Amino acid sequence: MARINLAFCIHSHQPTGNFPWVFRNAYDRAYRPFLEVVRRHPHIKVVLHYSGSLLTWLEENRLEIFDNISYLVRQGRAEMLTGGFYEPILAIIPERDTLGQITYLTEYLKRHFDADPKGLWLTERVWQPDLVAPLRRADVRYTIVDDNNFRQTGISEEDSLGRFLVRGENGQTLDIFPINGVLRRAIPFQPPEASIDYLRRVADDGDKLAVFADDGEKFGEWPGTHDLVYRQGWLDRFFGLLGDNHDWIRVITLREALESMPARATIELPAGSYEEMMEWSGGSWLNFLRRYPEANLLYRKMQRVSAQVARANLEEEAAREARDLLYRGEANDAYWHGVFGGLYLTHLRLNNYRNLIGAQNKAAGGNALRVEQTDFDGDGEREVVVESKHLNAYIHRVGGQLLELDHRGVAANLLATLTRRREPYHDRLGETEEGRRLLPLHYDWYPRRALIDHFLRDDVNLEAFSNCEYGEQGDFVNQPYEMDVTEKRGGATVTLRRRGGVWVGDKFLPLVVTKELDFSRADAEIAVRYQLEQPGKTAMPLWFACESNLVLSDGAGPGRYFRVGAEGEPLSLETRAAYSEVTEFTLADDERGGGVSLRFERPTAVWTFPVKTVSRGLERPSRSYQGTSITGHWRLTLEPGQVWTTSFVIALRSSEGRAGAP
Repeated sequence: MARINLAFCIHSHQPTGNFPWVFRNAYDRAYRPFLEVVRRHPHIKVVLHYSGSLLTWLEENRLEIFDNISYLVRQGRAEMLTGGFYEPILAIIPERDTLGQITYLTEYLKRHFDADPKGLWLTERVWQPDLVAPLRRADVRYTIVDDNNFRQTGISEEDSLGRFLVRGENGQTLDIFPINGVLRRAIPFQPPEASIDYLRRVADDGDKLAVFADDGEKFGEWPGTHDLVYRQGWLDRFFGLLGDNHDWIRVITLREALESMPARATIELPAGSYEEMMEWSGGSWLNFLRRYPEANLLYRKMQRVSAQVARANLEEEAAREARDLLYRGEANDAYWHGVFGGLYLTHLRLNNYRNLIGAQNKAAGGNALRVEQTDFDGDGEREVVVESKHLNAYIHRVGGQLLELDHRGVAANLLATLTRRREPYHDRLGETEEGRRLLPLHYDWYPRRALIDHFLRDDVNLEAFSNCEYGEQGDFVNQPYEMDVTEKRGGATVTLRRRGGVWVGDKFLPLVVTKELDFSRADAEIAVRYQLEQPGKTAMPLWFACESNLVLSDGAGPGRYFRVGAEGEPLSLETRAAYSEVTEFTLADDERGGGVSLRFERPTAVWTFPVKTVSRGLERPSRSYQGTSITGHWRLTLEPGQVWTTSFVIALRSSEGRAGAP
């Protein structure tokens, strides 16, 4: 009789910072009932992976599930997999963090389940050949990847049913198991008999191994699956069929396969992931860092903070806390976008920054103000980085804009906004009633940063400006500025200057824009001073505007608001409005305990509106708040040789209304 081995692997994860109700729903609908069904079928063995962020929530909120897991481990019916504790993409984090995150989860599994994991769940199955060495150093013997990776090496579906050795640098090898694509697509969406029939077709003399591995949320949390898998009994029927056919289907763990099955071949495996991920990313996960500059900035921040934590001379407990915050900030979910919201989910993006800035606060404290010129964002140009006890400001020469502004007192990047951009699936929104509700869409032609210099056409209004469908008369928004840094006792000044021009009628007239950013070691403020200089010979009527896109929270709600004037009433973040004679504009989040104010030297006209994007999810597309646009604007006429100036202060606030500090 033909025989085959089957390994059934489940990966369960919720990102750190996700909403509590998401954890609860996933537990009730997927994690708990899945293990209950497994326990009812004593012939079934499973391979389980839980991310550290999910395990810590379960430990604090649903500890009873640990009893089920421990029971299966003791019975030899469950093998536990290690991985990066907070589910980082291992290919993009420093090797020291790869080793630290894996060790963190391995020790947790030993402590709570008396497990000794030798296999690793590879986050999003993102494989890079240079992972072999660090995984071996972390005492990992094997991992699993999708079988479409094997197609690139010329290995067919049937020939990939087994265990392989993958060769890394210096000739080191790592055991690797391919995930069977046929089973992954069939389970649980086709009748259980379809998977049994497939196994019968590929069975032979018993030396083949079919590996099913997929998300635990697929068994109850994905749309329609709770009813299918449990109420309609799909999982019970499938496990029952495996029992009925135990004479030729041997259900084993991957560790048993490792110890009992010879390797089919030693191969060089190219970089890759599962088919859907390759489609979303355009062939390589790293493309997300190119496609979404916001993901790249988060990645660069992570790299910088990791280096600061590694260099810090901290006591053991403080070092452990700093590393834990860093590891949380490496969680993969906010670095990319596929069928899940990911990067588009503001609360996940803000949470990554909260943890990274928190780690930086512990690793790089003190009262000094540090100024550095470095290529922070990896674009080949140097940016200016100013870091103090109160804030971090990263300044780019393109547009002379702020890339990042960290309020260290509340561990918030106030510029963690997301640009409105066209996604391929937007073209299909009109096909459903839900999609039509979100139309029309508006897209940005420039990144939504801070200190964006506009020169507006006379017919521009707030609606056109907020839709990014307006007349821009100058060449300052996305063009390079000269940068100069002057350090002084207790502070520094960054001067940005562009000798550009503005269209006035049918003439393009020269204009010099200079802005100075003053930083003080003692203050949680940036004093911004603008100077417009007319070097030509013709009077220039101008409508100048300075836009900043700021974010503190993931949307409107109690304690989240903006205020116009020092004593103004709290207003919803959903508000789009035009104001005149504004001297102070404040964005606040009382729950977070902080805010940011723009204080103008003279009464100023201000436009404000919420920046919103539309992204897809598993069930339906949705509109998400990404930040608040705040634009001061001034109408003036510059005579030849005339200089016009204005200034304002960006002030970071604590919950007491004072300048914040960590």
